[in-house]
Amino acid sequence: MAEHSPSQIIADSADCATRSAQLALLDRSQPLDLAIVGGGIHGAVLARLAAASGFSVALLERADFGGATSSRSSKMAHGGLRYLEMLDFQQVFEGIKARDDLFEHVGHLVKPQEFLIPVPAGRHVFRWKLSLGLFLYDLMLKRRDRRHRWIPRAKLAFPGFNSSRADLMGCFAYTDGIMSDTRLVIENILGARRLGASCLNYCEVLSRVRSLDGTSIVSARDTLSGRSISLQARLVVNCSGPWVSELAQQLAAQPPRLRFSRGAHIVFAKPWTGPSLFLPMEGKARYYFVWPHPAGTLVGTTEREVDALPLDPLPSKDEIDEILSRLERDIPDAGLRRENACYCYAGIRTLPLRSSSSESSALSRKHIWLASDGVLSLSGGKYTTAWWTAVEGLHEAARLLGRELDMEALQSNESLKKLPGSMSPDEELRVQELLRGSSASDQLRLTSRYGKRLLESCCELASTSSDRQLALEAEIALQTEQAETLEDLMRRRLELEMMPGHGIHHLPMLRDVFRRLRPEADFDAQAVSYRERMELIDQLLR
Repeated sequence: MAEHSPSQIIADSADCATRSAQLALLDRSQPLDLAIVGGGIHGAVLARLAAASGFSVALLERADFGGATSSRSSKMAHGGLRYLEMLDFQQVFEGIKARDDLFEHVGHLVKPQEFLIPVPAGRHVFRWKLSLGLFLYDLMLKRRDRRHRWIPRAKLAFPGFNSSRADLMGCFAYTDGIMSDTRLVIENILGARRLGASCLNYCEVLSRVRSLDGTSIVSARDTLSGRSISLQARLVVNCSGPWVSELAQQLAAQPPRLRFSRGAHIVFAKPWTGPSLFLPMEGKARYYFVWPHPAGTLVGTTEREVDALPLDPLPSKDEIDEILSRLERDIPDAGLRRENACYCYAGIRTLPLRSSSSESSALSRKHIWLASDGVLSLSGGKYTTAWWTAVEGLHEAARLLGRELDMEALQSNESLKKLPGSMSPDEELRVQELLRGSSASDQLRLTSRYGKRLLESCCELASTSSDRQLALEAEIALQTEQAETLEDLMRRRLELEMMPGHGIHHLPMLRDVFRRLRPEADFDAQAVSYRERMELIDQLLR
């Protein structure tokens, strides 16, 4: 029997998705139950859960899946320890429960991580309050081995925090999680498609007209081909993140009241080998973090109230300086300095406005679903609790459509908490055996990125040389994960943009891949734009 090339095997897989196939599925499915606008984490999870519950679904995203806030998070799956200071126990409980579900069901993308919280010398009241908060945090945990502990200064032996730190009483250690935020979005999109949802990125919604029977006619445009798209849906769900009010007005629905904050982060090309850090700042419930990242070390976040909502925000110079000055003050011996900073990014957070007087740092990101004239809009929401938020949204959508939905069965369905890459213990062993001949770094990257998919459509990665692996990963992204542009690959599929050098030396290889799989794309022009943006980021850091 003739051997197939890796690209043929990928093209024959169940996950292979072309724009024409997704558009054809959209045409066949009308009228739809739900047209979801916004392909961030909440839109992606909702599309998957709705399709699994028997709804006909289309998801439309004007740029790339996860292209805005959902790829610019702090990349933490956390219970929301800071919300204890606000006495928001419900949000902490939901956060811890959702985080533990991610550990259990999506362990290749979300992993437990120990964090340290330093307590300054003489701050006895602060230590007492933090101890009480962590005790309450522990009461909500499933596993006793993840409960917090106190480490006195004499026993500190971590990077930047050791027994010589006379300015400290000691540190609390507790467990939270770190995650691959973009991969969570991509796997939810894959899962939604497997269940019959039509998912299109680079499809911009322009307007909506409501018919006499209550059905919405939504006009959109495929921004890659210029093709006009019209679809009918019984309910439009607005999951457009920071742009939810703007889109609601465009759709002739009631806009939610919002404020916005921008969070900036810096990536350092220096490996972080100790526990992650949860470092207090001035003001109530304000902290920043230091934790490991594939590129080295990730630090953030700032919190600035903003009015402008650019599609591709960048940190300001003073935000970069603020993070660097904090590090110099708090962990001067950690070696996280301007000269080894290799990347920075910023994301816009949506803060539902429940009162007019609160500062943005004190506003809760607890979500609100708002129904208005055939449109259901989501404002706020946390990454960690996206599954719970989507379940609540689906319940409200079913109510508006007059559909029965067994909420208890939905919430208790453990299989719905799994994603295409989720592995059972047996599958994890099979993946380890499959990758036995690969280097430790390749094993970690491939397992974390694909999980069980390595036993399915991505199996060729295990038998490919390291030099060929990246090209094959690019093929997988273009043929199964709906990557359409160089930015999609570098920032959100291969995640090379954040690495030292930004993956620029891989551009000739990627050009060959694009020539074969996206011959219509102007790769050279995209490469010029990519280089220019990386130069701008490098200048921000200097």
